[in-house]
Amino acid sequence: TFQSISGHHTVNQLTTQTSSIMIKQILQKIPGGQNVQAFVGTSILIGLCAIPVFGKDTKTGHDLFSQEKPQAIVESESKLRKDYMDTKKEQQQQQ
Repeated sequence: TFQSISGHHTVNQLTTQTSSIMIKQILQKIPGGQNVQAFVGTSILIGLCAIPVFGKDTKTGHDLFSQEKPQAIVESESKLRKDYMDTKKEQQQQQ
């Protein structure tokens, strides 16, 4: 789908190579050895990937992978439980 530039590189390959070179130049400015640079680069990448997870502004139970019940359901269940208990107490008092 991409047109060939200079006979053997596609636009996608050139873009990938350019961004790879830029990242490499940035990481080389970090003081320390190659292990330190790899650690810092990996930490930054993981941190960037975590931004959507910790930066979300959704209510409890409303996101895709939430295992918690939404607040509205918890409130309605507690109201139903309270109504049931009140009804049961009234029935016991009438007997």
